[in-house]
Amino acid sequence: MYLFYLSLSLLSLLLAGLFGLLIALSRTPVVSLLNSPQLFYHFLVGHVTFSITVWLMSFTLAYWHYKKGRRERVAPPATLLGALLLSLSCLLPYGEPQLNNYIPVVDNPIFYAGLFLFFLGFLVEALKRLNFKEIFSENNLLAVSFVFGILAIITVLPSLLTATDEGGKKVFFERLFWIPGHLQQFLYTSTMLLIWHELLKRNSGVSLSNPILSTGNLFMLFMSFPLFVGFFADPVSDKLAHKTAVVSFGVGLGVPVLIHTFYILKHIKPNLSVSTFALLSSMLIYYMGEIIAYGGMQSDLRIPAHYHGVVSGVSIAFMGFTYYMLKERFGFVVWERLAKLQPLVFSAGIGFLVLGFYLAGRFGVPRKTYGFEYIQDASVLLFLNLMGLGAVMSVFGGMLFLTYAGKTLIMGMRHERAP
Repeated sequence: MYLFYLSLSLLSLLLAGLFGLLIALSRTPVVSLLNSPQLFYHFLVGHVTFSITVWLMSFTLAYWHYKKGRRERVAPPATLLGALLLSLSCLLPYGEPQLNNYIPVVDNPIFYAGLFLFFLGFLVEALKRLNFKEIFSENNLLAVSFVFGILAIITVLPSLLTATDEGGKKVFFERLFWIPGHLQQFLYTSTMLLIWHELLKRNSGVSLSNPILSTGNLFMLFMSFPLFVGFFADPVSDKLAHKTAVVSFGVGLGVPVLIHTFYILKHIKPNLSVSTFALLSSMLIYYMGEIIAYGGMQSDLRIPAHYHGVVSGVSIAFMGFTYYMLKERFGFVVWERLAKLQPLVFSAGIGFLVLGFYLAGRFGVPRKTYGFEYIQDASVLLFLNLMGLGAVMSVFGGMLFLTYAGKTLIMGMRHERAP
């Protein structure tokens, strides 16, 4: 069953990359591709939805099935139909895009139906796997990821009941997805750490397990609970809610990731394998995004510099482990030499993208804004074009991944079905 979710994750990443390329080229002065602000914002919702929600959650499901295979009738069709409806709603010029943080939406029934179905399928898969005893075992990171997956979905309902539309629709959706969106980040971080350990095992044959790591995992879980203050205070305007989120992320995620990083780097062996390239590239890009956050951000392009770094760090790890999931299942990977270089190409592109975002943001370039009227300094043109170069490189790296992974998947499944 994990091949189904792996296929869905590849499709989602393809859509995310196409949406992202269109957006980046529309903000690259030498290209200025799109002439329609409405399409720009629809595509922006599509890029964020498929890169931060559908791709990462679909791969998480693939990994859960890889570790704990279990057949489920409801979840696969629900997640697939949900993803298709989400893509359709972002491609059609129907509905007002709401560019709130965490989970932006297109305000139409197609988008809502797609999100509901996808979340429903994900929740069913997480609930089927949760074993409370495993949370307090020494190897508890996988169980912790199940808890984060469940919390990220079930908190949508109480958020819906407590959120108000005071301030407009965008602020309403900001309140609605504040808690679920933050919990998503805990889910992705826990899954990324799981994949880091899988890559380490392929790199050096070491499987790490000790009380310090398991305690760090529990610390990460318990440090997510203060986010529930968003049910009792306005997460948009209340200073307590904002400070709580900063502490939960900065300490609750920062400390466990540092602990895992220390133990992994202590055992990694220098070699020219996919596991080495993917693991080190993932760490580098992830910490690049984290350093930007710890250095302080304003509401400009430094914010997307931060989250493109951390989310891409997660994605690089997922891409690297996809290579091993395919190799172990089918016994081969097409274009293997290129596949080994793919993490380096993709991470180099993301590095330029994040650097361009960050430097342009320091000059006050706003995010989620169509056009170039805000340019006051010639240096900004250089930084934005650097961003565009990074976008093209990262899309090329992403397409290289999709091509070799997709072709391997198709050829492998055909071989398995052959008499």
